[in-house]
Amino acid sequence: MISAPGKILWIGSYSVVFGGISHVIAINRRVRCDIKSSQNLIFETTYGIFKEKGNELIESVITVFKEKFGNLPPFHVKLFNDKDFQIHGKKTGLGSSSASTVALTACIYYHLFNNLNKDEIYKLAQKANYIRQKGIGSGFDIASAVYGSIVYRRFYDIEKVDSVIEPLKIGNYEMLLGFIGESFNTVNSVAKFIEKSNDEEFKKVMKYIDEENIMAIKLIKLGKIEEAIEHVKLARKFLNGLARKIVGIEIENEKIRRLIEIAENDALIALSPGAGGESVFALGKDLSKVKEKWEKENVIVIELKEDEGLRIEA
Repeated sequence: MISAPGKILWIGSYSVVFGGISHVIAINRRVRCDIKSSQNLIFETTYGIFKEKGNELIESVITVFKEKFGNLPPFHVKLFNDKDFQIHGKKTGLGSSSASTVALTACIYYHLFNNLNKDEIYKLAQKANYIRQKGIGSGFDIASAVYGSIVYRRFYDIEKVDSVIEPLKIGNYEMLLGFIGESFNTVNSVAKFIEKSNDEEFKKVMKYIDEENIMAIKLIKLGKIEEAIEHVKLARKFLNGLARKIVGIEIENEKIRRLIEIAENDALIALSPGAGGESVFALGKDLSKVKEKWEKENVIVIELKEDEGLRIEA
């Protein structure tokens, strides 16, 4: 069995789409994939049973394999998510699609070639994800699902998959995700940012955001997490202003702002990760008080740990 992790994008939200630096934390919620030879091509998933058609994610993975290796032999795949990727039928924003894309790609690759070449699997999975998302997105989540916690800059050529990836673990910190019970349309939100991306003021603010994020990551590499967080917060302030004043959207609603405020005394940082809108992420040394306070706000709290990337399960 092969598995790939979900993720938290806490540095580089939106700016990563425009070539900015990011830091992604791989988390201990995983998608697991098993495969065996069969008379028919069958995909048994958390969301139902599919053949070659009917599921965009599966179709995109099959497409890239056929383009590179020709027709596939028949096999039976089981692809199942850990709980917490979805609660009450709503996605929590922990990266189930990217983890599923990577787990499925790796599983088929291993079945065909009997090895786990992460670099090859990464390129195939990025191309599949690019097809499914119709070119919108940066692929940070695919990279993290393969390589674990990383510093990431996006690719510019999907054929070369010329992204910049550097392993960087966050270390021994507690992490919480507070899910407010609302799913957020990431693709629509990113598309609105892209519409404004030629605006001079947009470019100027994005440059400020990237400069703060670069400094934050330099400090994390030195083990100076508390100093780094001041730069993450400033980048976040710029991002919220950019979203509101130039793009014309709110990436943090009133409930999210309240949860951030509640967490601030006890966490090193609290923010709405990734594209925002559905959850709040907190990082700190002891988050027991944050958990307690968030639960009083009728929020589903998920305790997270940092995890490794793509792996074969024992």
